[in-house]
Amino acid sequence: MADIHIDFRNSAGRIKPLHGVNNGPVCYGSLVDVTHYYKESGIPYVRLHDTNWPHPREVDIYTIFPDFDKEPDNPASYDFSRTDAYIKSVIDTGAEIIYRLGVSIEHTEKKYYTHPPKDMEKWAKICIGIIKHYNQGWANGFYYGIKYWEIWNEPDNPDSHSMWSGTPEQYFELYRIAATRIKEFDSSLKVGGFAATMINPAFTGRFLEYCQKYHIPLDFFSWHTYAYNPVQIINNAVNVRNLLDQYGFESTESHLNEWNYTCNDPEIKAVFGEGNQFYTQRLYERMKSEEGASFDAAILILLQDCPVDIVNFYDAAPTSYWSLFNIYGVPQKNYHAFYAFNELYKHPKRVKAELSSQIYGLCCCAGLNENGNEAAILISNFDAECYEHTISLDFLPEKETYLCETYMLDKERDFELVCSEKMEPGIESIRKDIAKYSVMLLKLRSI
Repeated sequence: MADIHIDFRNSAGRIKPLHGVNNGPVCYGSLVDVTHYYKESGIPYVRLHDTNWPHPREVDIYTIFPDFDKEPDNPASYDFSRTDAYIKSVIDTGAEIIYRLGVSIEHTEKKYYTHPPKDMEKWAKICIGIIKHYNQGWANGFYYGIKYWEIWNEPDNPDSHSMWSGTPEQYFELYRIAATRIKEFDSSLKVGGFAATMINPAFTGRFLEYCQKYHIPLDFFSWHTYAYNPVQIINNAVNVRNLLDQYGFESTESHLNEWNYTCNDPEIKAVFGEGNQFYTQRLYERMKSEEGASFDAAILILLQDCPVDIVNFYDAAPTSYWSLFNIYGVPQKNYHAFYAFNELYKHPKRVKAELSSQIYGLCCCAGLNENGNEAAILISNFDAECYEHTISLDFLPEKETYLCETYMLDKERDFELVCSEKMEPGIESIRKDIAKYSVMLLKLRSI
């Protein structure tokens, strides 16, 4: 009896490009540039938030429009230079941008920029100036066609006003004004928010009720989840969709635009702060290890069956603790999970993949290329014991000979080719050892 069943005759739709990230490939004053890794892993979407944190010089409203008392209709009021270079570096990867209009997080005791704008109508005009610059060539600008514009980030963050020092009602007003003005300016753009820190039914429900009551545009709703169990993220995807539908936003897209692995380790009692440096290091190293990589691959697989439209991992910039790279730009094991998923995504015609009901902690997704003559099977073992699994390959053309290539990501290997074997006509299954905290990709092509 097979543990994993792949049915190549049974279509399961299209594989969704959910391997988006936060922030661009160039950092440390352009000394580190991982553009080629963004390209080879096919990053589809890049959300701009906490750009070059903790010293953002780009993207944030105050970095572009430094003197709020100036006139937003005057190009001379803006300083686009650094953000121009940063956005170009993202565009050059081939990714589509999701632009967060607002500010980066502040963990300092004194908050400098996370306060409600003193004139919300003027703030909205500044946002439109930024949109005009990047989409309509205004102020010596560009024609990038950036579609997604997110209004602020985490106004519900409970961490001492680190993202919003105002009341929920003040954020609702800011969203109403900015979203309405942006859609009046260009109805083809997609506006959204509020980048929910958590799926807080009270705050989220009040926001959705407000948007419903005043007929405020909400093209996408964005939310965050950092978790140690994939089920936490999967459940939140369902909960968000249910909330949106409940308030009449059935056509509103659901964007999970911050997520990562936080690991369930009883020895990690706290991170950052006095005496916690060891725990901090241990947490972030496990995020980037084969353990975190297998979690990440599992999420990219499991979300294929969830009501979510765009997903952005936090974070990919090498300057970030949470990154897919180290500070030198060297890809970590969790990067290779994204690379492996992109190899699967090159076979976007999804086919049915099922696991035996006896297996827990293993997940699988399979697809065919557009011509139907190559297949890929991605398997992640985040929480199952290691043993040899039987993978049935139902309805492969029986008269064909196949080359089966096996790639592995585990403690010893960074997504390396470990086996290349010929499969004679009529073979209906293969057996593979899949260790805990590993990711396996099988590529099949007729020869």
